[in-house]
Amino acid sequence: MNSGLYTAYTGLKAQSEALDVLANNLANANTTGFKEENTFISVLEESLDQTGKAATLESAINRPVQIGKSLNTAGSSFTFTNRDLDVALEGNGFLAVNAPQGVRYTRNGSLHLNAKSVLTTTDGSPVLGVTGKPITLGPGKIQINSDGEVLLENSRVDRLKIVTFDKLSTLEKEGNSLFRVKGDQASERPSTATVKSGYLETSNVNPVSSLVRMVEIMRQFESIQKSMSLLMNDINSKAIEKLGK
Repeated sequence: MNSGLYTAYTGLKAQSEALDVLANNLANANTTGFKEENTFISVLEESLDQTGKAATLESAINRPVQIGKSLNTAGSSFTFTNRDLDVALEGNGFLAVNAPQGVRYTRNGSLHLNAKSVLTTTDGSPVLGVTGKPITLGPGKIQINSDGEVLLENSRVDRLKIVTFDKLSTLEKEGNSLFRVKGDQASERPSTATVKSGYLETSNVNPVSSLVRMVEIMRQFESIQKSMSLLMNDINSKAIEKLGK
């Protein structure tokens, strides 16, 4: 395959993937506690000589383009709901929950009680206490204070398990505003985040900048398409014509 054509193809694929990520960000612009993903373009050297350095020509034409992703963990604003089971975390921290796939982490503090009086997230995952077990409550008035203590009729039942990580880059999304740790790359530790009861954290997606970025990606996509057309229809055809002569 024409090396330049292959590189252009990988560029198109990378821009398409970047557009998918951006579309997902925009679709979750109003999702509680959602953290956007940013994309960046990287190139991978595939042809190296024996000294470990790419030859000049190979470096120019054999560089497949890849898409990289990074999680934007920057904080966002809070919305006042005046609901006892709504909590927002001010600072670095995540609620630990017991999802079907195992322990996961979230910033979505819209909590509920299921039929068994277990405190859960909106998708039904039980919220964990500091003991590592789901928090079960009885009938009565429920309050959650700034330290994450869960009170039932002013009596302490448990405390929300709020954790953070030395490197937030080791977290990756898993859907439903849940995060998981990549392999064994990091271990959780207690967080000092403050709990704001009666509030929810908004998404940190900026719709305006995302739309501007979308236009940039589309323009880059069109530019690469034109390059592929030039390679296929003009340069290659002329090369074949000259070789034939």
